[in-house]
Amino acid sequence: MSDRPGLSIFDDPEDNGDNEATQVIPAVKQQQKSPTTTTPAAPPAAAPAPAAPARAESSSARTTFPVVRRGYDTAAVDRQISTLAGEKAGLSASLQDTRTKVTALEQQLADLRQQVSENENPTYAGLGGRASEMLRLAEEQADDVLVQARAQADEIKRQATKDADVLRAEAARDAEDMRMVQLKELDETRARAMADVEQERTMSKAEADDLLGSARRESEQLRLAAQQETNAMRTSAKRDAEQARAAADREVQEARRTLAVEKERLTREAAEHHTTATAETQKLVEEAEARANAAEARGREAVSAAASHRKQAHDEADRLLSHARREAEQIVSSAQTQAATFTAAGQAEAERELAVLKAEVDRYQKRRDAIVGQLGALRDVITGFGDEPSSTT
Repeated sequence: MSDRPGLSIFDDPEDNGDNEATQVIPAVKQQQKSPTTTTPAAPPAAAPAPAAPARAESSSARTTFPVVRRGYDTAAVDRQISTLAGEKAGLSASLQDTRTKVTALEQQLADLRQQVSENENPTYAGLGGRASEMLRLAEEQADDVLVQARAQADEIKRQATKDADVLRAEAARDAEDMRMVQLKELDETRARAMADVEQERTMSKAEADDLLGSARRESEQLRLAAQQETNAMRTSAKRDAEQARAAADREVQEARRTLAVEKERLTREAAEHHTTATAETQKLVEEAEARANAAEARGREAVSAAASHRKQAHDEADRLLSHARREAEQIVSSAQTQAATFTAAGQAEAERELAVLKAEVDRYQKRRDAIVGQLGALRDVITGFGDEPSSTT
């Protein structure tokens, strides 16, 4: 490549045709040029243009260069090469990014080669030999970038491994130092704790011995005091028991004397009460006979009144039964009359009204049956009431 921007394949002298407007045309299959013009013939159908491998960090599509009459546009090629150079500089940022980019570049290059092989081997004779040379140079540069990226990736990996080993060794030393310090502190703490525990144990034992001696002395004093108090209470209880026994004996003797006197008095009063009770019993018998005679008279009067009430009840029952029968017959007759009237007015309405009237008739029929049942029950009650005096008599 020369010092000027672009590739060395574009260093030829310019001609007047370079001043023409740049036209972007796709790559086409090999075809014959017209002998009278230098402009490539129009392709029969558009086809994808051959592209160099893409180097953009976040793009997986192929880079398409604009095509002019003498080959690819130098500005586009320079931009692509600048992009590749920027990617080359960015590969050293981190090991993980470098691996990812290398993998992406390898995949893109494999895709491009596969696409080139699948495009039925298109030729660039209609575009001149510069297209093939440009593609070859781009692939060589891509291979160089891949080689350099791999080398840089390996160097970064070796350096990272070396740094990791150094950090690991330093961390191990720091951990060992910290462990030794902690062990030393732990031993010191354990020694202090053991000394404190021994001191506390000695003091606790001394206090326990003091408390035990004091408790024993207090227990002995309490035992002696309790024994003395028990003896005093036993003596006092024996004296109280003897006094109570003597008082009980005196009370028993007095009770026996009182019982004899009371028995004599009761015997005398019993004789007196027997005489009085005999007279009162005779009087009560006479009064009971008088009350029995009066009750018999009232019973006869009640029988006479019951007979009268029974006759009245029979009459009232017959009246109610007759009234109920007449009312039921009137209801049935009215229902039949209304049914005939509603039949003339309309069969459907008559049937509905007839059903209502039948329900009404049933209700009145049930009411009549209930009245008859009540009258029968009343008759039975009256009959039973009339039979009771006669059975009593």
